[in-house]
Order: sequence, then C-alpha cells, then structure tokens
Amino acid sequence: MGIRMNQTMIIKSISLRVYCLLFSFGILFIQHDVFSQEPFVSTANNSNSVVEQPARLIPTILFESTVIFDENDLIPLLPNIYQIGNFKYELTPGALSAFYLPQSASGERIYKLVQEQGIDGYKISDGSMLIEYLEGTDTAAIANDFSLELILDFPSVRTASFQASTFSGLNELMSTLAEDDRINLVILDLIDPSIGPR
Repeated sequence: MGIRMNQTMIIKSISLRVYCLLFSFGILFIQHDVFSQEPFVSTANNSNSVVEQPARLIPTILFESTVIFDENDLIPLLPNIYQIGNFKYELTPGALSAFYLPQSASGERIYKLVQEQGIDGYKISDGSMLIEYLEGTDTAAIANDFSLELILDFPSVRTASFQASTFSGLNELMSTLAEDDRINLVILDLIDPSIGPR
C-alpha cells in the first residue's frame, strides 16, 4: 500500500509540474503577443495630438516621357520605343511623339511614366490623384478650389479620385493640396501596366 501511495503522489506531483509549466508558457505567449503589437494611439477626441506618419516616398513623374495606350498593338517597337503592358513609351520625345501629338489634340487621356523610389520598372500616370480628406469635407468644393475634375468619391473611406487638367505644375499642385486643412493625404493614382488595363 505504501508503494501505491508513492506512485500516486509522484503522478500528482508530475501532473502539477506539467500543469504549472504549461500555464507559464501560456502566460509568456500571451505577453509576447500583446507586447509585440504596435501601440494604438487614438486621436479621435484629441485634435491637438501629433501622430507621426511614416515617410511616404514621392514618385518621380518623367515629364519628358511619351506614353501611348496601344491596346491593339498597332505601334511598332522601333529603336527607343518600348512596351510595358498595353502601353508603348519613350523616355524622351522621338518617333513615338508622332503618334502622341494626334492623341493629345483629340482630347484623349495623356499619360506619363512614373518612377517610384526603390522599385525597378515604371508605372503610368494620367494625372489623376487620390485624396484622403477629413470627415465632413465637401469634395466638390476641393475640385472647384483647385480646378480639378472629381472622378469618383468613396465617402465611406473619405477618399476621392481627382483628375488634374494637365501635367504642368502637377507636383506643385499636389504640394498645395497636401497643405490644405481639409486634406490628410495626396498621392498619384498610378496605373500598374503589369496588372492590365483599367
């Protein structure tokens, strides 16, 4: 009977130690999960608080580039004319400009190449931008104040798509928009030609 009692006590002792060990690992796991998350800072009720936003790399618009949407692949690939998705482009005006001039005169969309910092390859811009605005902002007023065309408004996420009338002064326009009190964020609405037409 004494041996049986010792075995029972040993089993209970081992069970208790395993339980304590599992409990300790559980606590450590929960602490690691909680403390590894980024802290949440609510600014909903504190308009004076400053929350540091991550630095956004500003893409470079290649204003000298000529870009044509060539859906039917009608433009031949000549020297210095390249293809990206359904677009043909050249970095500086040349042979492709002969196709570009009739396109711009006809009122079709004008495109430019865009180079994002740290990313190989190009994206394409038609001069449109996405603007995240503050709650209660009238997007039509922003369009009117900055001579923009309001393309689409997504009020549930307080973001709208606007079209500039020209690429001339687009960088300065975006800087001016970013300083407006009604606006949180301004970015180019870029076309990724590797994804396909929009």
